Amino acid sequence: MTGSYSFKRFVKECKSISPHIRIVPIKMGFYRIYWKDAYVHEVYSEMPPLGYDIEVEDPRLEDFSYFQEFEDDVEFVRTVKNYVEGYYDSIDKIKTRVYLLRNDAEFAENAHKAYAQHIVK
Repeated sequence: MTGSYSFKRFVKECKSISPHIRIVPIKMGFYRIYWKDAYVHEVYSEMPPLGYDIEVEDPRLEDFSYFQEFEDDVEFVRTVKNYVEGYYDSIDKIKTRVYLLRNDAEFAENAHKAYAQHIVK
């Protein structure tokens, strides 16, 4: 897997949390994370150590035709979310969600249904 140092560290840490964690590439540098067959989280391969808010106004959010002409999906997705998630934020979410999957039946049921229509290889 290619990506930043923080992403490689994140992958190693995920494997130490549980051997059942799978990290599946989606597209454009995004990876979806599953625990057994339940959806856990999604991350970007160029994650920084610390997350931050995006505070720059982007005119593309108001002009969809501009976005269609000059597509940069990764940057656009991160701008829409208005947050760039870092290593520490991501690893904390993984630990929390794996704990909930193991101990909370309702959370586990919702996580199993989250991407049930998508085939995970």
